[in-house]
Amino acid sequence: MMQEKWGKVSDIGFPRLLHNIFIARNTASILDMEDRKIKKRLFFKTGIPIYGISNILNEVLGRFMVRKGIITQEVYEKSLEIMLNEKKKQGEVLLLKGRVTPHQLNDALNIQAKERLFSAFGWTNGTYHYYTIEKLPKDLFLYPIHPAYAILYAVRMGYYPIDKVKTEMEKNRNQIVSFSPKTVYTLDDFQPTSRESRIFALINGRKKIDDILAEIETAPSLKKEDIYPFIYTLITTDVITVKQEKSSGKGKISEGPSPEDKALIENLTAIYIRLKSINYFEALGIGQNADNGNIRKAYFKMAKEYHPDRYHNNTHEVRTAASDIFTLINTAYTTLSDEKTRKTYKESLKSGGKQDIALNAANIMNAELQFQKGKTALSRKDYKNANEAFDYTLKLNPDEGEYKSYLGWTIFNLSPKNAAKVKIARELIQEGISSNPKQDRAYYFLGVIHRTEGKIDEAETAFNKAVQKNPNIQEALNELRLIQMRKQRGGKVFQTGIY
Repeated sequence: MMQEKWGKVSDIGFPRLLHNIFIARNTASILDMEDRKIKKRLFFKTGIPIYGISNILNEVLGRFMVRKGIITQEVYEKSLEIMLNEKKKQGEVLLLKGRVTPHQLNDALNIQAKERLFSAFGWTNGTYHYYTIEKLPKDLFLYPIHPAYAILYAVRMGYYPIDKVKTEMEKNRNQIVSFSPKTVYTLDDFQPTSRESRIFALINGRKKIDDILAEIETAPSLKKEDIYPFIYTLITTDVITVKQEKSSGKGKISEGPSPEDKALIENLTAIYIRLKSINYFEALGIGQNADNGNIRKAYFKMAKEYHPDRYHNNTHEVRTAASDIFTLINTAYTTLSDEKTRKTYKESLKSGGKQDIALNAANIMNAELQFQKGKTALSRKDYKNANEAFDYTLKLNPDEGEYKSYLGWTIFNLSPKNAAKVKIARELIQEGISSNPKQDRAYYFLGVIHRTEGKIDEAETAFNKAVQKNPNIQEALNELRLIQMRKQRGGKVFQTGIY
């Protein structure tokens, strides 16, 4: 059984985390992931992921179904209004109104569940909290995905960063790989391709990865790069092990923290993440009615335990982990030891504190409804109403980068010759891109602003990024074509933002 656990995603990687949850085989459990304002919750039954929810806008069911052509944009917008007014789920609304068939809804929910799981493989930052629950919620759509298949598919298709796979494989290329004496998987669990099955057959406990690579290169139907995702997955899931060659000891380079220090780092990191997830009173282990004396006493007790100097005989990584905790409890003490700041902090806790991912769905969907109304107004070049809709949208969901980008774009269109307004618009779009770098249209918006300012090189860079995100974004392709035509003709400088 896997006990309650906190950690950093970067320390373990999502593939290994998914494997660890599977081998624990807890009856019902939850994995909460958080990276700044982005949150994701995955549900597990006997170690198998069965469903997920998130506050990521592109993972909303309605948007997904529009992208797949299952429903129209108009149907999506109307369903948002109904679900908010009648407190129903979007799939239920679409089904009752006859907009989708049960088969279409089931397929969409199935694919959506997979996409929510696969997108978690791309997390290289953020924290996780794993814990067991008594039983799973009754209203979950159950779509089990075997972890072995999920890990291999995600690594093979690039959901998991390929550079991490390459780094790990290059490090082990001269090592012998052999089958683990015990494994919880069969080959069929991974649903390998015929090529991957052939790679599997080459593992015999005597060959190095380089040897297997050499054999694969002689087979015309196999490519060298095919081996990396598959063997990486087998190593990550403990199906095979890597035998490290013994060193003579000469010129030996330190391999980092000792096993004891690694365990200490993991423990301190888990404590830090847990403390971050609770309020300052809970972090110091006191009640909200504690006086200054009790606050000071609790602080000194924790400060003594986690002061970095206590770990002066350990590695730098251990001291850093302890320092993170020490900084957090210092902040807690500074806030609570002053009566005025303590009062303000207690009031902030009453007003809501941290919202659970499952509790702010209404705000997210209401914001999405306003956003779609804003896009409709924008398509009619009704910039005033679009601006009002996007502004309200951002008030409901201030962390969504796409909303910032569209608000910036309407501000620019309302006042394209007002330098102060253009600056605000540009900064909003840049903030939106920083929050959500996948936006093709945000880069297009930014490119147009740069172009109107006469910054052609910056505009070209932005348009190219838009095309990188979406090769079919016609507006950005047209802009790039015009820029190239001007360059080929040795054309004049763009005037007033118009070609």
